Amino acid sequence: MLLMAAIMGVDTSLYESAQIDGATSSQTFWKITIPLIKPIMSYVLVTSLIGGLQMYDVPALLTKDMGSPNGKLKTVVMIIQANKQGDIGKASALCVIIFIVSAVIGLALMFASADHDGKKKKKKRG
Repeated sequence: MLLMAAIMGVDTSLYESAQIDGATSSQTFWKITIPLIKPIMSYVLVTSLIGGLQMYDVPALLTKDMGSPNGKLKTVVMIIQANKQGDIGKASALCVIIFIVSAVIGLALMFASADHDGKKKKKKRG
């Protein structure tokens, strides 16, 4: 819904101007739509990533907290829940690993979506 709201928020006069200038639909998409929705797209990617890493309910309900068959559907949060009573150290370490992985991938996504065009060095006048 956030991406749809972002796309609907792009000013239609930009599309009309591009059409008058002779831009194709793919050029309009890549040169107008994507740059204008990039901040919201970055937010959606990071929050989806964190939600995916913390997924517990769907695999737990489908496999009755077992991760069957043969533990193939077991998520990290299911392992944390299983070790919560017995091995607290392992559960804590897995929580820290989830945090580090989320932070690294989130920073990589933010760096990849950053605008690098404005950071060109200016030539000094002699």
